[in-house]
Amino acid sequence: MNKIKLLLLIFIITLYSCGLKQKLNYSSNFIIPDQDFEENSIKSNLDYSYEKNWAFRSDIHDFKKILPKNYSLKNEKKLNVSVFYIHPTTLFSSLKWNADTSHFLNNEIINLCLENQASVFAGITDLYVPHYREMHIYSYTDTVNGIKAFDFAYNDVKSSFEYFLQTIETDKFIIVSHSQGTNHAKKLINEYIYPNKKLRNKLILSYLIGMDISENEMLIDLCQNPFQLNCFLNWRSFDEFYYPNDWNYGDNFVSVNPITFKNDNIWSDKNQHKGILFPNQKIFFKSSLSVRNEKGLAWVKLYDNIFLNKFKRNSYHNADFNLFWVNIRQNLIKRMKSFKK
Repeated sequence: MNKIKLLLLIFIITLYSCGLKQKLNYSSNFIIPDQDFEENSIKSNLDYSYEKNWAFRSDIHDFKKILPKNYSLKNEKKLNVSVFYIHPTTLFSSLKWNADTSHFLNNEIINLCLENQASVFAGITDLYVPHYREMHIYSYTDTVNGIKAFDFAYNDVKSSFEYFLQTIETDKFIIVSHSQGTNHAKKLINEYIYPNKKLRNKLILSYLIGMDISENEMLIDLCQNPFQLNCFLNWRSFDEFYYPNDWNYGDNFVSVNPITFKNDNIWSDKNQHKGILFPNQKIFFKSSLSVRNEKGLAWVKLYDNIFLNKFKRNSYHNADFNLFWVNIRQNLIKRMKSFKK
């Protein structure tokens, strides 16, 4: 039992590290910027030809190091597609509005994001994960300075994406993002990719996870079924029957069920669930949850389990990928089978 409690503690800490609630209660443990954002303090653009400015690249790094240890690659074939993944906020405590390049060095939180989220696409795609000078989490509270910090961070995302396009060997690509990363991805798709017809046709799928998206907000279509391509998926995970006070939701917000990959409001069968990825990089507990869409939220029903009962909480934002890791991966493989080269 002590081992189980320890695993639970590690699980919760890890998930909080790689995903964030939309709002945080700041304590003395968090350092927040004490001055306004200064344009003059901005350094030069990052050079993405340097390996140090990438958290992961399939042509440089070993994908097996970020895969779940007990996941079998048997019967999986490499897909002819590249993935551009934008990680969530990892800058919690700083006097600066944006991370600097020292934040990239041996950053365990970013590494956890690779293991918990980006790993879904490792080994079956050409995976690219840029470092970027992300905005401080406090930018979601002080939005006057926050929008300036966001724009600065977005410039890195766009620059790294431009390098990604010049480097990849596949014709098609996928955008994957979570939390702050999704804010950047939405802007990248609507303002940079969509207006360029040639580029728009190369974008085969987008996973815009962990942030609200309203109807007609995106210029690309919402995915309607588990086989559709040239569309986007979105979900935000919360406990069943819970309506959050600090997130947008309503009939005008979209959500795709990460088990059935439909946007209806029917509960998935628990037997459709393929397991949860834990921070020890192992997958356990198949058939342990069901999901349904509700007003732009993904309600998660965890079934009785001596271990999972202790994990239950209102928001599963930090586990948006972990809870459905195998389902997301297997569904991507299924979708790509329908793709005609």
